[in-house]
Amino acid sequence: MKWIVLSPFITSEDPKWLFDYIPRDKHSIKAVPATYFHDRSRSHSTGSDWLDYFWHGIKGFFQTFGISENFGVITAFPQLALIIALLKKLTGRKKLVLIAWMFNLGQPYEGLKGKIARFCYSSVDVFIVHSKAEIEIYSKWLNLPASKFIFVHLSAVLQHKDEPWQENMVEPYIVALGSANRDYATLISAITELNYKTIIVAGKHLIEQLDTPGCVTFKSNLSINECHYLASHARINIIPILNIDSPSGQVTVIESMMLGVPLIATECAGTTDYIEHGSDGLLVKPGDVEAMKNAIEQLWNDKELRIKMSKNGEQSAQDKFTFEAAAKTLLVLMDSFDKTKSKH
Repeated sequence: MKWIVLSPFITSEDPKWLFDYIPRDKHSIKAVPATYFHDRSRSHSTGSDWLDYFWHGIKGFFQTFGISENFGVITAFPQLALIIALLKKLTGRKKLVLIAWMFNLGQPYEGLKGKIARFCYSSVDVFIVHSKAEIEIYSKWLNLPASKFIFVHLSAVLQHKDEPWQENMVEPYIVALGSANRDYATLISAITELNYKTIIVAGKHLIEQLDTPGCVTFKSNLSINECHYLASHARINIIPILNIDSPSGQVTVIESMMLGVPLIATECAGTTDYIEHGSDGLLVKPGDVEAMKNAIEQLWNDKELRIKMSKNGEQSAQDKFTFEAAAKTLLVLMDSFDKTKSKH
């Protein structure tokens, strides 16, 4: 079966990623390269962003014409899935398979935008979500059967892992990384009482809104490698989440486990499917400063617990969060739509 892949993170015709684990003798796969920069730290998609996604979707959709019916499109971003779904609907191409991978919208929206979303996404064949809570959230929002949504752990890979987790013993510190849906107010309140050195790496739009004590330092515009270096030498990585019904933080959880960094996270839709409390991380109740403070103090002062969580986190990452693990589900899906296979 032939497939076109669209993702803002793929800039060549060979998509690599999960597709390195898909047998090419069974499926022909070609990406339409993204020619724009996708800013992961931005708070929302601008008009210019949407124009980039629109033209990317158009280019991908045009490549599906003149080919046999045994053809499909895989998107790895909700906005691109919406554009392909709209074009599929407007052209009446019901037989064109559309898999919306990485369908992580965050907070569903209503009004005119909600109506447009429901109109377009109804032509998606299957949605891949990265938390179990999203199945109910999105199926109700889009008025679609829950069977159209499949949970698969988000996957990641570390480009560089020069050394295992090794906390800075001379000047130990806590690190908190990420901008999306972060509850840094609760974290800062807990840290203020403990007075532990903390480095928060986030977009400037978040940093400008926060008042901080002297023990907290802010950084922004760091490279991925710089973020990984900070994390791999931290005593603890903390992922505080604001809206607990909107799945967030999975990438940071996964990368923290891959690095073997002991972690604490808010108990919410984006973390409960990834962290086993007490084994490979600690979960705290949302917005609870006292619970956050107690968890930080416990992990900060218990070296044996940090070592245990480091080892268990690395094992969890190898078992559940690799590209190879996610590709197994993707291959089953791709095979299920392959009409040539069903004829044999």
